[in-house]
Amino acid sequence: MSAQGAIEEMRAAGVEPIEPYPGVDVPWRCRCLNPLCPGLWMGDPADIRPRLSDARRSRIFACKYCARCAVRPERAAYEVIQRGVEPLAPFAKAAAPWPCRCLACGAEDITPTYANVVLTGQGGCEHCGGRKRVPEQQAVSEMRAVGVGPLDSYPGVNERWRGLCPAPGCPGPADRVIYPRLGWVRRGAQACKWCAGGVIDPRTAYDTMVAAGLRPLVPYPGVREQWECQCLNPVCGALVRPTLGSVNSRGTGCAACAESGFKPDQPALLYLLAHARLSAAKVGICNVATGRIERRESRGWCKHAVVRFGFGRDAACLEREVIAEWRAQGWPAARDGETTYDGWTETVALTAGRTPEMLWEDVLTLCGSLVAGAAM
Repeated sequence: MSAQGAIEEMRAAGVEPIEPYPGVDVPWRCRCLNPLCPGLWMGDPADIRPRLSDARRSRIFACKYCARCAVRPERAAYEVIQRGVEPLAPFAKAAAPWPCRCLACGAEDITPTYANVVLTGQGGCEHCGGRKRVPEQQAVSEMRAVGVGPLDSYPGVNERWRGLCPAPGCPGPADRVIYPRLGWVRRGAQACKWCAGGVIDPRTAYDTMVAAGLRPLVPYPGVREQWECQCLNPVCGALVRPTLGSVNSRGTGCAACAESGFKPDQPALLYLLAHARLSAAKVGICNVATGRIERRESRGWCKHAVVRFGFGRDAACLEREVIAEWRAQGWPAARDGETTYDGWTETVALTAGRTPEMLWEDVLTLCGSLVAGAAM
């Protein structure tokens, strides 16, 4: 291949070579052409050496910083300081423990990772975030302060802890045994799942579905599980599978009868979006020609890929599988610092090893037989 042809390929990938062409698989010193390159720091451009072969495989950038495959150490230190922790050692990599000092409480025994502090917004200090293990006497006092009587030894901040709910009006079983986590209670969660309405007895659940216009066809599976029902509207009569939680929040159960919202019996799209500033990806569904993707794009999201389905119910099924797989991998929903944004529960943080291309490949894998019959 000619040197001029190689240069043109690199420019198309967003970088300008500043050394003679060394060969297709040899690192080639370049400068990034993106004026907002994350590798740029205080006017000093990053030293990048992509291979031509790498640039050919990349669908977005040859620059490792623009592709979110690397973080400049100076920028990493600045970003974690902005989030309340000061580094005490040089930056290694995004997923490596980083010795730091908390700027709020002064603790110097914390080792958060850059990925947790910046990319997922989990916070850098275990003490301030309530994740640090405390003496058992203190843990017992905290649980008793919220009305829980522990029955076992303290297992850890985020472990289930067997106890009793003392509330006289608790709708739970006679023994009132509960299993709250100290970490959840510290973040404001109600200790008793029965008092919080997270668990409902089958009779009450059945009555709730009937009041929403649905007749359950199988026993109650749980508040967050899909429940097969039949719409009681004689004109409709559709078989639907809402969750009790969604019925409680919407006040209605049959999506086919709803005057607005997602239509499972009409053509739909499943899309994957990416947001550069938030370093996040989002999966979602919408019916065709609703303008939903365009509205997302007006808020800074960029469309990565879309797959079309003849029926919205198939798109909804795939969306649930994708989100379930993300959470099963231990990938939490992305947050912008301590705030949340519209649809954040369908998001995942982007990292060096978790790019939109890789996420979309996983989507197509999960899609399986549905994709084979869908129009791309």
